[in-house]
Amino acid sequence: MSGVSFVCTVYNKEKFLPAVIAAIWRQVPDRPREFIFVDDGSRDRSVAIVRELTKDWPNCRIVEQPNGGPSSSTNTGIGLATQTWLKLVGSDDVLAPYATRRLIDVAEAAGAGGVFAKIGFYRDESEIRFDEASAAATRPVVPADPVGEVIRHGVSGTSPTLFRTDIVKRAGGCDPDVFVEDFALALRVARLAPIARFDHVVTWGPAADETRIMVGQGHQAHHDFALALVHFLRAHPDMAERYGHLAFRRAAGRAWKYARRAAGLGWGSRYPWLNLRAYFGPPGDPADAIARTMPVYALGEGPAAKPIIRVGAER
Repeated sequence: MSGVSFVCTVYNKEKFLPAVIAAIWRQVPDRPREFIFVDDGSRDRSVAIVRELTKDWPNCRIVEQPNGGPSSSTNTGIGLATQTWLKLVGSDDVLAPYATRRLIDVAEAAGAGGVFAKIGFYRDESEIRFDEASAAATRPVVPADPVGEVIRHGVSGTSPTLFRTDIVKRAGGCDPDVFVEDFALALRVARLAPIARFDHVVTWGPAADETRIMVGQGHQAHHDFALALVHFLRAHPDMAERYGHLAFRRAAGRAWKYARRAAGLGWGSRYPWLNLRAYFGPPGDPADAIARTMPVYALGEGPAAKPIIRVGAER
């Protein structure tokens, strides 16, 4: 029976770790398992909590590294993974007891290299609900165009995902020059293998946790969505030719929405015109066109409090 590598990246999550770790331990106990925790320079008691709660676990490895961000810590865990399946887990996300088993069933039935399910958000732990009967009845969708599917719909976090480890490694893991890991990783996997979408909540995360990027740093997530597209299209000219228009349309639409809602910009800015132009096709190089949408994410109250983190060259 194929095994699972659980990779949990940790950064200042002491409040959430007990529930997260307990949920990981409940996953697929009948399969070979390895557990990899990567602490990304936490300044709280996260490492001590992980060590205490996993001290009796077999095949458990805890790695401490200087803070480098989600892509960096996830890539560390990916590099250590040896089992067939890779189950990434955010350190404030609680997995359903059946999450990994059901995602493996979906992936195997679909012949998929990755499965993307859904995440729910709670404000009180009493709101967490898992429905195994519904999970068993939910039928996955296997898109004919994996890359197009990922660009259109995006990916929210890594806890609702499952990947074949060999495909992730062949894809090169997360883009090391993009701070946020999820979307760039999904693009890279979708280029190499079929994916499945599973419309069921398999994990819950805290809605008000300011350390979650989409909660406290939404501008970072939007910026890195665009940056991941820029890098992906430049690295794969065939993808730029096929998906450049779609990618520009998605990036320009996001930028114009952000410009209105978060930056207070109107028709006198570049962003509505980029959005309009996107409907007719990207002007010249689509990666360059997408890059022109990115400066908006440095504007507004969010970036003033937490500036965009750039971990690599925005080539």
